[in-house]
Amino acid sequence: MLVNHNLTVRRSILETLEGLNNGAFVRDSGSGIESIRDILVHLIDTERYWISVLRERECVRLNPADFGTIGDIKTVWCETEELTRRFLKDLSQEQLSHVRSVRNDEKTIYFTVAKVLIHLAVHEVHHQGLIVGLIRQLGLDPPNTDML
Repeated sequence: MLVNHNLTVRRSILETLEGLNNGAFVRDSGSGIESIRDILVHLIDTERYWISVLRERECVRLNPADFGTIGDIKTVWCETEELTRRFLKDLSQEQLSHVRSVRNDEKTIYFTVAKVLIHLAVHEVHHQGLIVGLIRQLGLDPPNTDML
């Protein structure tokens, strides 16, 4: 349910940002992840990475500099969303408890499939809030990101 909600909010945020000039799109926001563009690419990259981990596939990491427009981001996010939806569609209840791992800084981190999916959903909600604040700072009306 939260994943579907995030996908809906994602579209609303991108629609709101479509009218943004390129300077505002790539300007350092002071939020810790440079610009609105960089935050959006970070969200896509994180989703691609974790879904790849869960599918036990390699993932080529994204570079924000490769995304010049909202349209570029929409294209890759739609592709990423399709991969995520396919993974979720084929996922059984039993598979949610399967344990996966990643190697990080000389140690191995273990987690369940369910925990990664919760992490992805919460991670996106966090950054949606950040983006909504930045949209307000730009003098635009942000979309409603509430679930109800």
